[in-house]
Amino acid sequence: MSSLKFVVSSLDIIAAHAGRNKQLTELTEKALAALKENDQQLPDPEVVFAPLQLATKSGTIPLATTALDCIGKLISSSYFSVPSSSAAQDGAERAPLIERAIDTICDCFQGEATLVEIQLQIVKSLLAAVLNDKIVVHGAGLLKAVRQVYNIFLLSRSTANQQVAQGTLTQMVGTVFERVKNRLHMKEARANLDKLKISRSSLAVDRPEDVDDPDNQTDKAESEDATETVSDATHSGTADETAGKLTLKDLEHRKSFDDSHMGDGPTMVSQVKPVKRAARSVSEQSTAESSHEETPESLDAEDEAYIRDAYLVFRSFCNLSTKVLPPDQLYDTRGQPMRSKLISLHLIHTLLNNNITVFTSPLCTIRNTKNNEPTNFLQAIKYYLCLSITRNGASSVDRVFDVCCEIFWLMLKYMRSSFKNEIEVFLNEIYLALLARRNAPLSQKLTFIGILKRLCEDPRALVELYLNYDCDRNVDNIFQRIVEDLSKFAAMVVPVSPTQEQQYEDSHSKFATGGEWQIKSVLPPPLSVALITTHHEPDGEVPKEYLMKRAALDSLVETLRSLVHWSQPGRPEANGTGTDVQRRPSSDDLRDSIDPSASETASRMETPVAPSTPVIDDDPDQLEKEKARKTAMTNAIKVFNYKPKHGIKLLIKEGFIPSDSNEDIARFLLREDRLDKAQIGEYLGEGDQKNVDIMHAFVDMMDFSKKRFVDALREFLQAFRLPGEAQKIDRFMLKFANRYVTGNPNAFANADTPYVLAYSVILLNTDLHSSKVVRRMSKEDFIKNNRGINDNADLPDEYLIGIYEDIQKNEIVLKSEREAAAASGLLQPQTTGLAAGLGQAFSNVGRDLQREAYVQQSEEISLRSEQLFRDLYRSQRKSATKAGAKFISATSFKHVGPMFDATWMSFFSTLSSLTQKTHNIEVNKLCLEGMKLATKIACLFDLSTPREAFISFFKNTANLNNPREMQAKNVEALKVLLDLAQTEGGHLKKSWKDVLMCISQLDRLQLISGGVDESAVPDVSRARFVPPPQRTETTDSRKSTSSARRGRPRAHTGPQGVSLEIALESRSDDVIKSVDRIFTNTANLSRDAIIHFARALTEVSWDEIRVSGWNDSPRTYSLQKIVEISYYNMTRVRFEWSHIWDVLGEHFNRVGCHANTAIVFFALDSLRQLSMRFMEIEELAGFKFQKDFLKPFEHVMSNSKNVTVKDMVLRCLIQMIQARGENIRSGWRTMFGVFTVAAREPHESIVNLAFENVTQVYRTRFGVVISQGAFTDLIVCLTEFSKNMKFQKKSLQAMELLKSIIPTMLKTPECPLAHKPGGTADQSEPNAKPPSHQTRTSVEEGFWFPVLFAFHDVLMTGEDLEVRSNALNYFFETLLRYGGDFPSEFWDILWRQQLYPIFMVLRSRPEMTNALNHEELSVWLSTTMIQALRNMITLFTHYFEALEYMLDRFLELLALCICQENDTIARIGSNCLQQLILQNVTKFTPEHWAKIVGAFCELFERTTAYQLFSATTINSTASLSPPPNGLELGGALSPTSETTPDEKSLKINGDEPNGNSPAVESTNGDTDKNGPPATPNAAAQAAVSSPENTSQQLEEFKPANSLQQQPVVVTAARRRFFNRIISRCVLQLLMIETVNELFSNDAVYAQIPSPELLRLMALLKKSFLFAKRFNADKDLRMRLWREGFMKQPPNLLKQESGSAATYVSILFRMFADTAPERLGSKADVESALVPLCRDIIRGYISLDEESQHRNIVAWRPVVVDVLEGYAAFPREAFTAHIQSFYPLVVELLGKDLGQELRAALLLVLRRVGEAGLGIEGMGAATAGSNAPSEDARRNSVLSVPSVRPSPSMDSLSDDPSRQFMGRV
Repeated sequence: MSSLKFVVSSLDIIAAHAGRNKQLTELTEKALAALKENDQQLPDPEVVFAPLQLATKSGTIPLATTALDCIGKLISSSYFSVPSSSAAQDGAERAPLIERAIDTICDCFQGEATLVEIQLQIVKSLLAAVLNDKIVVHGAGLLKAVRQVYNIFLLSRSTANQQVAQGTLTQMVGTVFERVKNRLHMKEARANLDKLKISRSSLAVDRPEDVDDPDNQTDKAESEDATETVSDATHSGTADETAGKLTLKDLEHRKSFDDSHMGDGPTMVSQVKPVKRAARSVSEQSTAESSHEETPESLDAEDEAYIRDAYLVFRSFCNLSTKVLPPDQLYDTRGQPMRSKLISLHLIHTLLNNNITVFTSPLCTIRNTKNNEPTNFLQAIKYYLCLSITRNGASSVDRVFDVCCEIFWLMLKYMRSSFKNEIEVFLNEIYLALLARRNAPLSQKLTFIGILKRLCEDPRALVELYLNYDCDRNVDNIFQRIVEDLSKFAAMVVPVSPTQEQQYEDSHSKFATGGEWQIKSVLPPPLSVALITTHHEPDGEVPKEYLMKRAALDSLVETLRSLVHWSQPGRPEANGTGTDVQRRPSSDDLRDSIDPSASETASRMETPVAPSTPVIDDDPDQLEKEKARKTAMTNAIKVFNYKPKHGIKLLIKEGFIPSDSNEDIARFLLREDRLDKAQIGEYLGEGDQKNVDIMHAFVDMMDFSKKRFVDALREFLQAFRLPGEAQKIDRFMLKFANRYVTGNPNAFANADTPYVLAYSVILLNTDLHSSKVVRRMSKEDFIKNNRGINDNADLPDEYLIGIYEDIQKNEIVLKSEREAAAASGLLQPQTTGLAAGLGQAFSNVGRDLQREAYVQQSEEISLRSEQLFRDLYRSQRKSATKAGAKFISATSFKHVGPMFDATWMSFFSTLSSLTQKTHNIEVNKLCLEGMKLATKIACLFDLSTPREAFISFFKNTANLNNPREMQAKNVEALKVLLDLAQTEGGHLKKSWKDVLMCISQLDRLQLISGGVDESAVPDVSRARFVPPPQRTETTDSRKSTSSARRGRPRAHTGPQGVSLEIALESRSDDVIKSVDRIFTNTANLSRDAIIHFARALTEVSWDEIRVSGWNDSPRTYSLQKIVEISYYNMTRVRFEWSHIWDVLGEHFNRVGCHANTAIVFFALDSLRQLSMRFMEIEELAGFKFQKDFLKPFEHVMSNSKNVTVKDMVLRCLIQMIQARGENIRSGWRTMFGVFTVAAREPHESIVNLAFENVTQVYRTRFGVVISQGAFTDLIVCLTEFSKNMKFQKKSLQAMELLKSIIPTMLKTPECPLAHKPGGTADQSEPNAKPPSHQTRTSVEEGFWFPVLFAFHDVLMTGEDLEVRSNALNYFFETLLRYGGDFPSEFWDILWRQQLYPIFMVLRSRPEMTNALNHEELSVWLSTTMIQALRNMITLFTHYFEALEYMLDRFLELLALCICQENDTIARIGSNCLQQLILQNVTKFTPEHWAKIVGAFCELFERTTAYQLFSATTINSTASLSPPPNGLELGGALSPTSETTPDEKSLKINGDEPNGNSPAVESTNGDTDKNGPPATPNAAAQAAVSSPENTSQQLEEFKPANSLQQQPVVVTAARRRFFNRIISRCVLQLLMIETVNELFSNDAVYAQIPSPELLRLMALLKKSFLFAKRFNADKDLRMRLWREGFMKQPPNLLKQESGSAATYVSILFRMFADTAPERLGSKADVESALVPLCRDIIRGYISLDEESQHRNIVAWRPVVVDVLEGYAAFPREAFTAHIQSFYPLVVELLGKDLGQELRAALLLVLRRVGEAGLGIEGMGAATAGSNAPSEDARRNSVLSVPSVRPSPSMDSLSDDPSRQFMGRV
């Protein structure tokens, strides 16, 4: 009964105050009676409710308040939800009692006149009704309760009641959404339980399916709804266009969620079960228990009721917030309209902030009233929420703007995946546009920058902004624009005093840190009339511009911090770890269940992944390509906006315009909004046919059909800006008129009318709206201007007046220009005339013009935003993908690189300029932190340009090159740089140079602050200005001394003017330790990083040396650090060290060659210490690191000019050998390289020291040297000693040492040659000097080759004759002694690389001529080379069996010698050829003989002077091409095809093709020769005859000029050509002589096979015929003489007679030979011999004794040999030819006979007597007394050729033809 006491007491009070109200009294008594009857239970609710209801209508405070209080308590106790028995009995349909109860409470409020106490009781009762946790009121009852509390808040005059109503309202709507949140937890628990029952699969795997189902159903519902609402949308769209203003009612038809039939819904009651409390823990047991009682369908229906309540409440407040207020109400914050708007917006914000999971959970769905399909809650309220922001986001009222910003932030933070397109519109049209407007309130800008700062603190939000907008080709770059805007605000100059700065710092430190905004739930601020007054800014004294500047700077740094955090390499590729964003404790217990993505971060939890966005969409590479494509598009558009033609070409090239067709270009120009309209007009207006065609296509794409003329013209002129040139405008207007008439054929008479009218309208527009026009056009003027334009008819005046008024009201202006002006705040109200101006001035008094202008702009922004949303929703409905734009969720840290790359310039420019300009240490630290974060990003993603820029900034900011001007901020920058060097060292690359430069400058600062004179420590940064030392060495030294003198007085004033604070800071432990850690940490750097570090350190070290190299104490700080890091990195693998040493070694090379010995000695000593340390580490076989790190010693030795430096180098090596000799491996090679350089020195002390140590190493460590592959280097070293011409004694010692190496080598166990088996060993390759380049060499090549090449090198290049002779002797002695063991492959190498090159001078004379002068060359040729040639023959003979396969090479070599112009060499070559044949004659096989005879064939061919027949035809020196190698010695020595047919053809007359018959010879009338000319072919005849004719013509027309009658002048080139021809003739004689001498040896004749002998005979015959043919051509010889070939007409008498004599001599011997081999060819010999003999005798007889004495002398021995040979014929043969010879013998008797000829005639005549006449005894008698022996006859034959003297061919400039050619 206790529960009934409050009812009884209330009824008693009502009865007491009922007074005269009889009905009330009766009802009260009835109720009391019913209560008494039912002691344990309450009676029928209707009985109790009736008096209470009536009491509320009494209007008296006691009755109304008591009744209201009782009703509220009864609702709370769920009493009115009990079914009424009386109602059931009546059977009438009445509203539920609970609804009537709430109506009763609400009806008590009668507006602002309602009593205060009643208002308060109404609020309390409604709150009790709504907050009842047992009976939940839904639908209309709930909304009515909320609405009435809202009304009380709005209309009540009591401040207390307003506050209570506001709190109650907040609590009510909060409770509605909190209930939804609890229902969602239970719904999720049921879903999870069902899954567990069905499958045991992972919850994480199944969770996405829960996300898909509601959204898929939503998509289906929306797609079905789309077709049903298109017509409504179209209708309302047209209505909007005509009305000119978008209304809420119109927009409601366009929302994606249809709630048109929803209404408020009936008032329903749902009873909460007792187990409901357990549901808050989302336990599976409670869900299971409830499931036994209720079906899932009923539970879902109940959930729907809760969600519908939330939807209706939220929609109501959105609708309330969208009311448009007139300007007079806009700034009245105490007025009801503004308070209504504010409470609505604040409640929207509160609901979103405190219940974000309701909006984002995929389980929260509401059914579409049209098709009953579930729709996502967020999708359902999207339209109302966006409309609310659209109407209020650009509000000029700060309070409205602020709360809209907060709402937008929540949308951006938690709902960006669903609001992708909407967020873009809000940012571009409202918020970012706000920042760009000049007249926008600073407070609003500051507010939004605060929102941006929150955004910048959220890494995921930033990355997703970039992915979804900056990487989307169809939208603007949001992230990039935000950064650029923030940079602009942070960099703006704001005048602020230090006091204000300090005030900001103090207040800022008290503010909440970033992220606290989301830690706790929010409540709306007090909005009662008394408390809604404008709040005062706490920072009122600090300029808002400064607050914006600092907020923007904070945002920039937060952006970088977020990017660094997101880019952590350890971040998993799926979801972030959540340390980057503050958590929201209010929803911690809900995240895991509500958020399907299971993320721990608030940002991730509040933004679930949409089903249309799988993780695969986040492909960094693909997105980067899309971003690059977008950037390319932007750049191409920029080019177009600067130069349209170039832009079009680029757009076509990049593929943005599909082709070069006019239609494609026009379509792009028409559709691309970012193109500059003015440039489009200029491009289309060009007069080129291509541009005109594109313009026509451009206009043809516009549709003007069924449009008024002015509207069509406006549309036309919106597509581009008209150019200023009249011709261009004319082309546009012609095409427009044509297009308009085409679309509207009945509009005008013809196309001329719209053409003229368009011009007239454009002029009118200019006249009416231009500020430069004084007298404006009237309507009458306009009508007058357009008379008769319609085919001589007038247009109606009304029509023209309508056009006039249209243009007057609405100027034709580009929308883009209007919007840009509005955004910039440049649009000014137009004034016309003075009076208007004065009137406006008076009316402006007392008005806030700026605020009014901003209000107007705000309205325009709202309208434009609504229009954009209308278009956006319309396109979404019509598109196939109803789910909306695809949103990419960020999962990869790789996006940070491209994000930073696109924006780093904004960060850099802002932070760097602030650092330089500011003196505020806090700002400075913030900027430095930002730069540090930016540098980390640039390093991590290897962005070289930004990295170098930021590091360079730190270097410059440190200001270490101006120590006296350094400040605290400079030290801070230095510390940051040192910290970066430690943390980002692996990524700095080339930026290490700046870091190490700063460290070097820091050392300089420490020295200066420590008292060192500043001039003694030059600034390293000025190294690039230091001129080369060789030019200004003395001036530099003077400058340094003078500056030192100037600096001395300052030495007594402390640390050189450096601030004491800076001095102490630079020497602090932190700084010193940081520097040390940088160098010690190099051991942890990667291979590439340490190489970059080493390269940078060497560059800084060199800069130090350049600036201080001429000081007495040069700076070697970095050089010392090089040694240190070498020690730190000693444990690196040798592979890495070799790359490091490539850098360090090059530096030591440069430093070691410096002119300052102090630097060089330090560097050498450092090298020595490092080398000793390196040598402590054993080097494995096959590595060559020792060789590499000792290389600088060799470089310094080679390039230094200081003897003391060279001496130190040698002593360093000597010390290393003594101390670490056992550990030296590959280093031996470099050491010998150093000694090799020393061997060339002109300083005796250096040479002696080096030689002694080389000798010592050879004697003590020869085996180690061999085993380490340094044997070749040792040999090369000794070779250089041998070639040192200044110290012959050392050269000879070195030669002896080289000689002694051979037996030592053969005895050393390490040498493979000591083990005799000829296997191969992997020895080091020979030194680079020999021509060989084998990689894997044989044993001989590894050991014998270097030794032999040493001798070869000395004999070829040694300058001392004695040394060279010794080398030659040792070379061939070694070959003769040890060559027996050489394999043929090694002999090949020796021949190719050592033996044959000795004689290369003969093939390529210029090579030796360059090295030796003429005299030295002659000495070398006459001594060394000739001796070498003879030794070659000896070598071949000695190793004939081994070298016989090289015979052709030897023959080629000898042929090379024989064909030289130098007579001595030619004769020596000939002699050596003879020796080669004679010494080995018995060893030759037929194959050998074939090669030998082939060599003779080649020699005869090459020495035949064929040019004699063509010399006169060459009239220009340009056509004189000297034969290669002197005499065409390029081919192989082998028988030529020309000689082959002549092997057996020994005949020279008769049927021989090359000869003539004896009759022709005998009848020849030429008395100058013994035979007729014999031309072998027609070409040769032409060559002989044509020059002769030419010569005759020249003589015939020779002018009578005395100058041309002088002797022929032969040019030097032509003389050399003639001398070459003469040399060939001389060499041909030498070859004939050689053959003659060879065959004087019986062994040669006996050994040579007959076929080869016959080939030789053919050569002699050919030579004889050639000479005979030339001698017979008198005209040719005369022409040669006249052209200066010789001083007398030339002939080949000696060649002709000599070849004939040798030919005849051998033929006679062959004819007399009885050997079986020779007998086979006897007949051929006889047939050739007899005609030739007759011919010789006949020719001799024909010679004139007076004029041809020389010919007679030349031919007489030949005739003697012929006669003697004929006399020696066998009897049969002699008898057979008596008839031919006897007449000739008789004729000879008529000649002047010498003794020899007479004796020969006597022999023949006696033989004739014996054989022909039969007189016995005559031949015997002659044989015994007068017949010469065979040897005597042969000697007589050879006597003529052998008388030739042997001068040098170098004297051919005289007249060599006298010696070798006859005289005519």
